[in-house]
Formats: sequence, C-alpha cells, structure tokens
Amino acid sequence: MMTWPFAWPETLKLKGPLGWGLASMACFIVFLFLTFPYGPLQTRLLTELNRASGWEIRAADWSVGLPMTIEWRDVILAGPTIGVIPVEAVRTTIGVFQAFLGRLVIDCAIQLPGVPQAGAGRAMGTLTAAAWSLQGPVFVKGHLQQVDLATVLKPYVSRGTVQGDFMHQWNNTQGAHDALKGEGTVKVEIKDLAVERIAAGTSSIPSLTFGQIQASLACRDGACDVTELKGDGVDGSFTAQGRVMLQQPVQQSLLDLTVTVIPGAGFAQKAASLSLPPFQPGTPFTFKLVGPIMNAKVAL
Repeated sequence: MMTWPFAWPETLKLKGPLGWGLASMACFIVFLFLTFPYGPLQTRLLTELNRASGWEIRAADWSVGLPMTIEWRDVILAGPTIGVIPVEAVRTTIGVFQAFLGRLVIDCAIQLPGVPQAGAGRAMGTLTAAAWSLQGPVFVKGHLQQVDLATVLKPYVSRGTVQGDFMHQWNNTQGAHDALKGEGTVKVEIKDLAVERIAAGTSSIPSLTFGQIQASLACRDGACDVTELKGDGVDGSFTAQGRVMLQQPVQQSLLDLTVTVIPGAGFAQKAASLSLPPFQPGTPFTFKLVGPIMNAKVAL
C-alpha cells in the first residue's frame, strides 16, 4: 500500500532554498518559451540585418526552438555586390539574460544548400551588440567551414572551397558607410580554386586554377593591410603584399599591391592566347596592381 507523500530517497531530496530556486528557474524558462513574442522578434531581426548590411534578406519560413532559438529556412541573400545567394537554413540562438539587459547576443549558424558532406558548407558566428538597434558598439566573430565558393561567387568562380576565421569590431554603426569602418582580421585558406575569365575594363583576366591560396588581412577604418597572400597550382605560384582601401560598392575598392608571380606552363599558354607578353615558365616577375578592383592597372 502506497502512502502520500511519497518517501523520496535521501539522495534525491534537496534543501529548501535550492529546490525552490531550481523549480522557479524551470517555471521561468517554460513561461518564457510559451509567451515570448518570437514573431515580432524575428521580423525585427530581419529588418535590422537588412538595414545594417545593405542586403535584402528574405526567408520563406521560420520556426522556434529551445531555449530561445529562431530558425529561418529557404533564405535568400541579395545585394548589388553579392548577387543572389541561396541559403538552406539560418539558425540563431539569442542570449536570454543579455536580452533582458537591453543587449543583443546572437549565435548564428548558416547552412548552404547542396552540400553532401556533413559539417561542410557552414558559416558560424557570434554577434554581440550593445543595443537591439545595432547602432552602438558591435562585435562579430565567426568561422567558415568548407564553404563552396561556386555557390556564393558565381559567375566568377566555378570551383573551390574556403575555410577560415574572421572578427570585426565597430564602435558605431549608425550610418551606411560605418560598415566599412572599425577594425578586424580575416584569415582564410582556399583549396582547389578555379577562377573563370573576368573582364576588367578594356582587358580581361584569364581563367586561373590554384590548388591552394592562403590570405590574411588586418583592417582598420576601411584600410586593409595584406599581411599574407600566396597561392600555387598548375598555373604557377604567386605572393602579394600591400593594401586595399575599401569603398562602396566593393567593386570600387582601391588596390595597391605588389605581386610576384612564377608562371607555370599552363599560364604561359593562356597568356599567349590573350595576346599578353610572353612569360617564361619558372621565371619570376614582379608588378604593381593599383586602382579600382574591376579596372586595376598593371605596372611592371
């Protein structure tokens, strides 16, 4: 015969204050999940991201999860500098306690479509802002996990994957031009890259293939120092150093780079087909690359 109340084992009994504290926390989490205005929140987040990034971000559907997670599915990123990038899913987790203090902390994971390998094609990061309006200090830190460049850089790239880390901090993000300010670093590694032929002003850049490219940049208020840029492949190898001055739109950013190239047999053949000066395979040459990205001038 059972009696009430049950005789709980001593190991499961909790002291009064601790037990009430845990019970109160559990009730609070359940109440928060059931009553939190996720609809207005996800609309506000998309609106602020559109404003701060200058892109158009659209989501076909969204859902919520525990403890405070919003997931957008079939997302489209569109803009004058990036074209249209399809995204399979965007999952964001919001810091609960920071939100009650008026701060915004978002952990975000972006999954690109058409990636057969588990864990690949993902971009993960954390955004920390002093206010929900994203108009105060903002800090972003993230990681790229084998992102397919052909998905995000069509029609310029037909093959290649990138992996790397980035971070950036802004003291003020009130204006559209503030996106280029602040300071941060980018370090990436690109593998198996195939770049299509690109028209640059009255000339064109031949299609190139590289097995590996490594790049590191340190940026401050729109000026990015190229601390490392090197690559090698069937078309040869290169190293570069210098500075990039970011402009809006990004295609108008100004280059000031010193590039040393050791052409391979493949590049020598492509140069001949484009009426470029003959290059002896294995013989290095150095040139300056200056001016806007899409109309840069070469000085030997």
